[in-house]
Amino acid sequence: MRHHYEKVKDRISPEAFDAQVEAAVAEWGGLLDRDAAAMVVVERLGGSVASFMPIKDLEEGGEANLRARIVGLSPVHTFTRQDGSAGRVVNLELRDDSGFCRMPLWDEDVALVEKGQVAVGKTVRAIDCYVKRTNFGLEVSRGKFGALVVEE
Repeated sequence: MRHHYEKVKDRISPEAFDAQVEAAVAEWGGLLDRDAAAMVVVERLGGSVASFMPIKDLEEGGEANLRARIVGLSPVHTFTRQDGSAGRVVNLELRDDSGFCRMPLWDEDVALVEKGQVAVGKTVRAIDCYVKRTNFGLEVSRGKFGALVVEE
């Protein structure tokens, strides 16, 4: 985790960094370990733990780290799953200098749109995502261990 702190040591004290890491673990409901939470904190502080690929280089079945601007949002869609539970999804339209792709946000992540944290015109970093082909073209999904960080 210290190697992540090295990327932002000019912006925050070690104690404050550790406190933000613990807050990120709690925010994600324990789904992130301390190392993954440290990466989220670095990204939130404007540092980078990933190299970003252009959208034009996405490949079906691959993994991706993207930095792109949100150019569109679908309406929130509510649906019922086969098991009877309720689900929600909203699709982000992402664009960089090289191309365009979609990124769905599911269930709890939809609240990021409802709260205005994720909005048209904002730049996001999609980290540790996977790529699949849909009827709408290539789609980037956060997945269990991925993260979506909104740049300030």
